Amino acid sequence: MPSSLRLHQTAAILIIGNEVLSGRTREANAYLAAQRMFERGCKLSEIVIVPDIKEDIIHSLNRLRQRYDAVITSGGIGPTHDDITMDAIAESFEVSLLEHQDTIAKLHEYYGDDINQGRRRMARLPDGAEPIICEKSFMPGAHIGNVYVLAGVPEIFASQLETFLHDFGGKPYVRHEIEVNIPESLFAKALSDIQEQFPTVEIGSYPRLCGKKACGKICISTQNQSLLSQVIVVVQQMLDKLNAC
Repeated sequence: MPSSLRLHQTAAILIIGNEVLSGRTREANAYLAAQRMFERGCKLSEIVIVPDIKEDIIHSLNRLRQRYDAVITSGGIGPTHDDITMDAIAESFEVSLLEHQDTIAKLHEYYGDDINQGRRRMARLPDGAEPIICEKSFMPGAHIGNVYVLAGVPEIFASQLETFLHDFGGKPYVRHEIEVNIPESLFAKALSDIQEQFPTVEIGSYPRLCGKKACGKICISTQNQSLLSQVIVVVQQMLDKLNAC
């Protein structure tokens, strides 16, 4: 686990929910988190999706939190029987689930005495966790150890994510995309050679079809602006030579 004085440099996302695995719900939270991690300069290294099965959640969470600086979870903290993420987090850390009294007070303020079991269920946090409170909901997520437990509803997830992004990254990544209009096979070897020449820069090729013609983009990413500029020149020179043939 990283020191509390050091920003998280690596992270993983754990998506929890049968609705994602069944195709009922298009997953959006990992996509957003990946963008925000890139902007912050934190290396997002894994995205894992598991069903609403406690043992699966615990197994994946324990592996990820031991391997990376931080883990962000999404989903399974609502009021129904299949919302078992908080239970799994507590079991993973070997602590009890306790009602968060500030949230209980807010529930009384908002609903009066009409606090049903489902609402109380959403007010539970693992013992020792800090609540993650956002503008979109007063029902909390949780931060315990190097794990951040967030809601699955995209609007709430996004709002909760913004409250702790300052814990991540440092030097932002920069990215540049170069349009190509020739088949990948024509520049695959040359691009591989460039990658070997610049091993600390991420270079990817992403083809598509434009009608019947091949086209696509070469994407170059790094935290070093000077190095990015060098690679752009080298890749563009390679493409210019091929286009002149």
